[in-house]
Amino acid sequence: MSNEVVEYVTVPDAILWTARQGTGPPLVLLHGGPGLWDYLAAMAAMIDDLATVYRYDQRACARSLGNTSYTLSEAVADLERLREHWGVERWVVGGHSWGATLGLAYTLLYPQRVRALLYISGTGIDPTWHATFHANDATLHDAAEQQQLAALKQQIAVAEGEELATLNRHYCELSWSANVADRSRGREIARQLFVGDLQPNYVVNERLSKDGDNFIEADNIPPRLAAVDTPTLVVHGEADPRAAKYAQQVAELIPSTRFVVLPNVSHLPWLEQPTLTRQLLRGFLQDQV
Repeated sequence: MSNEVVEYVTVPDAILWTARQGTGPPLVLLHGGPGLWDYLAAMAAMIDDLATVYRYDQRACARSLGNTSYTLSEAVADLERLREHWGVERWVVGGHSWGATLGLAYTLLYPQRVRALLYISGTGIDPTWHATFHANDATLHDAAEQQQLAALKQQIAVAEGEELATLNRHYCELSWSANVADRSRGREIARQLFVGDLQPNYVVNERLSKDGDNFIEADNIPPRLAAVDTPTLVVHGEADPRAAKYAQQVAELIPSTRFVVLPNVSHLPWLEQPTLTRQLLRGFLQDQV
């Protein structure tokens, strides 16, 4: 993007790739995974005339380097370190998928720093979402695709170098195609999540997912969410295999929340229905200024 400023920010035991664009009140976008990269440039472009939008690759992912203990507390600490580095007093925090979990955790731990919260395609706080997701996801791939995914997994386990990169891309594209309501466009839209030749970090994905679940699915989270005094927008796709009822529970617990279920959308609303998503995000942000 013509107005995008890239900066590598040093934090303890890591160097984080970051990008900044736009003008106005600060807003940070948090990518999903965990273990992926920032794929939210298109979302940032929808709102960068209303906000100064910050993005980054999380620790040990893609263009960011660093040692990691694979903990949610470390991921939250990195976000807070970036806020301090940029000299931001309070900002809007927006997260997609795993990024929604990270943003929710940050809001609970640093409520005084969060002006508003965007919770997009999140998985909620109820541990039963895992079984529901896997059951739904399995129905979205036909038998041939399931066989192909299984074969790719076996090949990835022993591949290296360029072969590994190619296999990873094929696996992710096929797997992510189930996150699109219009399956005829599944692979086309899934390909829009790729950035250059960046590769997923599966170790981060496995370990940080578990630690994040341990925090956000704890018994003390519902009363903590009920005490959150932050304007919140919860957005979920009607066709997302991560059922909307789990995001709805978050919306019902946080007092000042608007919950929106988008029709004909699965997990990637800004790519599946960009006009509708743009209007929704802009309307919410305009209410905060």
